[in-house]
Amino acid sequence: MLRSMKFILSLPITLLVLSPALGREWKDATGKYKLEADLIAFDDEMVILQRANKELGSCQIDQLSENDQAFLKTKKAQEIHDSNLGKMQTWTTASGLKVIGKIVDYARRDVTIQSRRGRTYIGDKAYKNLPEVYQAIVRRVVEHLEGQEIPDEAALNRWVRSLRGDPRTYTLEGVIMELENGDEYGVPFFLLSEKDQEFLKAGYETWRADKDAADKAAEEEMEHSLRLQSQAAAYHQDQEMKRQVAMMRFNMEAIRTGLTSAWEVTLYPGPGVAGPPMWVVAMGRNSEIAAQNALREHPGYYSGPVRKVSW
Repeated sequence: MLRSMKFILSLPITLLVLSPALGREWKDATGKYKLEADLIAFDDEMVILQRANKELGSCQIDQLSENDQAFLKTKKAQEIHDSNLGKMQTWTTASGLKVIGKIVDYARRDVTIQSRRGRTYIGDKAYKNLPEVYQAIVRRVVEHLEGQEIPDEAALNRWVRSLRGDPRTYTLEGVIMELENGDEYGVPFFLLSEKDQEFLKAGYETWRADKDAADKAAEEEMEHSLRLQSQAAAYHQDQEMKRQVAMMRFNMEAIRTGLTSAWEVTLYPGPGVAGPPMWVVAMGRNSEIAAQNALREHPGYYSGPVRKVSW
């Protein structure tokens, strides 16, 4: 319900810099609760609204009134959504450089730097093949975390060679920024100005908690699936063992009463069969039936000598 709508300053982080959209009155499905707010964005399940005090809130679309749900399907609502999320924003780096782009997500990634065959690699990509902007980010990461000045590629290569082939891995927390040309880059928090960091970090812990919960749920789902598969396999293995034991008892009883006999059948691999000769025990009232039963269980083989087994 709109009464319980959660208003926070960080969800989603791309939206607080936007200009007001279309102010309107929103109602919940019961019609009892109302809210004056601007439409910012929406997807198939959730709508983001902004109150007059600039706080953002989210609400499940199926909790809204039929009239509000119908409005979200209009061309006007889609235009507002596209206009807001399509706008570029200006961000400031720690060095004062202005960057034009929009924040599209949070990120927490491991980045590994090492030397391979005399070349510097970032993960599985050669440093020299990376876009210029990402090369600059890599150098700033090393400067920040290693306390060394890395002004250019040559300085980075010298530092990487000093590792003597050992990889250096950093866990970086930050945001994904989409530039004007559509390329996306991971930008660690520490590369941005303190003001921008303060704003962007506001919702990071919530994002981490949600992501960790989702990862845990996925792991538990995989664990439950593996356990179920293992239980099913063990169950059928047990059933097969019981079947074999029952069949053995049946055969023994049949042998005891003279209904059948056990025969040792020699089998040889036929043309194109990659296997060694083998000796198997097969049941049959006579040697011919026993050989046929053995061949049925081992296609591609032909039978050799057969002898009756004494019990």
